[in-house]
Amino acid sequence: MKIKLHRVAIAMLMLAFLFLQPSPVPSAPPDPETPPARVTRRAWEATGNSDTVRAKRAGVIVFVAGFPDLSPARGLPTKEAKTRFVAETLLRHAEKAQAGRRRDLDARGVRYQVLWINNSLFIPAADRDTLRWLAARPDVAGVDLDVQMRGVESTRPTAQPLIPPRALNPKYNPKSKIQNPKSIEWGVSRVRAPEVWALGFTGQGIVVADLDTGVQWDHPALIGVYRGWDGSSADHNYNWYDAAYDLSGDTRAPAPADDNGHGTHTTGTIIGDDGAGNQIGVAPGAQWIACRNMRYGIGSVARYTACFQFSLAPTDLNGNTPDPSKAADITSNSWGCDPGYGEIGCEVPSALVTVTQVLRDAGIMTVAAAGNSGSACSTVVHAPGTLDQAFTVGATSSADTIAGFSSRGPSSFTGHLKPDVVAPGVGVRSAYPPNNYANLSGTSMATPHVAGVVALLWSAAPWLRGQIDETEAILRSTAQPLTTSQTCGALPAGAVPNNTYGYGLINARAAVSEAQAVTISITAPAIQFVLEPLTYTIWITNQTALTRSGVVLTMVLPLSTSLISASGSPLVAGDTITWSIGALSPQASVSHTLAISVAQPHVVTLARNGATYAGLAVSRRVEASPVATFVYAHRRWMLPVYR
Repeated sequence: MKIKLHRVAIAMLMLAFLFLQPSPVPSAPPDPETPPARVTRRAWEATGNSDTVRAKRAGVIVFVAGFPDLSPARGLPTKEAKTRFVAETLLRHAEKAQAGRRRDLDARGVRYQVLWINNSLFIPAADRDTLRWLAARPDVAGVDLDVQMRGVESTRPTAQPLIPPRALNPKYNPKSKIQNPKSIEWGVSRVRAPEVWALGFTGQGIVVADLDTGVQWDHPALIGVYRGWDGSSADHNYNWYDAAYDLSGDTRAPAPADDNGHGTHTTGTIIGDDGAGNQIGVAPGAQWIACRNMRYGIGSVARYTACFQFSLAPTDLNGNTPDPSKAADITSNSWGCDPGYGEIGCEVPSALVTVTQVLRDAGIMTVAAAGNSGSACSTVVHAPGTLDQAFTVGATSSADTIAGFSSRGPSSFTGHLKPDVVAPGVGVRSAYPPNNYANLSGTSMATPHVAGVVALLWSAAPWLRGQIDETEAILRSTAQPLTTSQTCGALPAGAVPNNTYGYGLINARAAVSEAQAVTISITAPAIQFVLEPLTYTIWITNQTALTRSGVVLTMVLPLSTSLISASGSPLVAGDTITWSIGALSPQASVSHTLAISVAQPHVVTLARNGATYAGLAVSRRVEASPVATFVYAHRRWMLPVYR
């Protein structure tokens, strides 16, 4: 009995203790206006509730942490090898890093576009529930807003920041209509392209991607050099991609189309020729592909990124099955990533650094407009023109003077000299839809002149294809110097280079002459056998009328081989053989032999070879095409048959 009373007393004391405790204060609900970690405030605010029934939706870019090392591509011998390595590395990395997120987005019914070039996803219609879910995932590094914007960098001589599509249309601007002048356009002649054509180089074998408002693909000046046209029918897969469509409802254009005219005009300046007197393009022997990153002149970070991705590994019309073997060699970019016109993300100066560096590592050259915000100093303010990864172009008139609208350097991002060069950009006549021609002005018009010159250069000097540093060095050092009284970037008046003209007016003929100044050719057996000497003969030739000094020839032994002998007493350091040739007089050639031993059967490729010499401004390097030899296990002898 005592035990029972004791238990009751204890129970009563416990109840009293509980009732005497202060009531717990409920925790405050999360502030609906405070974004979750890793979600930017602008993305959060853009998806706020618009009413009590339906939540707002917004396009967002979702980034994943981590990025693969692409630096090994820089040492690969060919453009194809660089491109393949970069694309395949990025695709594998994104597939692994995004696997769980893609699977869960599919399960939630959320539409998205994979941007594997920078390990991100674009979601065109995300709401706050989606943002909360993304923010809670450990594989999400950040979520930011993607806003459509004005992207076209085109102007008239009056320096308007933007020409509306209506004003550009020859239907409403009859003075821009010039019917068949039966001559080479002045800008094409001014960059000395016809002199390179006379040497037999018109851009053959080079593919240029125009990333712009689209292209009227069947324009008479463009259809014949569109890669998707075989002369009788068109296949737009891997040759055209419409990134400027709305995933939430719109449909992609099934063929190259241009609702603005800007992209058709820029493509024409790169490559156009109707065969009937309208010689509007710098490199009429090249081919073009295109990606639309602006709709009615409006772009976005995701659209620009998607088009850079397409140029690296083109896809079918739906963006599937990327194929780096069909990559572009050059991209022409006559636009600016401008936060002043509403683009969220472009106020971060490095917004496009990753994707343009990816193309550079892949051996794809990015040519970009300086912008039309001149004439004050430090007006190169919009990517990609601000970036070291891009070759930036200002605009000149037919008098070779800087256009008033052309932006001046230095770059607002890096502080480095910009533009790199200038090209014709005032009153440039080129293709315009529908089946017409128009005069336009802007650094947009100057940029495709330079893209065309690069195509000519790589056609004439294929060993430079994919070698971006060497190509840019040649273009800078062979440009026609132009001086200015402007002292932008604290450079004195009269200095070359300067932040008005860069290194000067692009010069196709001089660039080709410089690239062909010293050439290397290598001969070797196509078939060889193990334990038998494999002998290479290397010829180095000065093809110009100038003596080249400081010539050095370098060969690196292929893998699984050893040196037997080398002529000329070179310096041997490990697997590297170096000949110091010194001066090479005009039209002179020097040859050396290199004998190696191959220990096992395989394909032996002598790919790491080259020469340096004192160029016009910097040390040059040229390379020979790789030479492959099939090495078999043993020699088979044919014995006579006795009957």
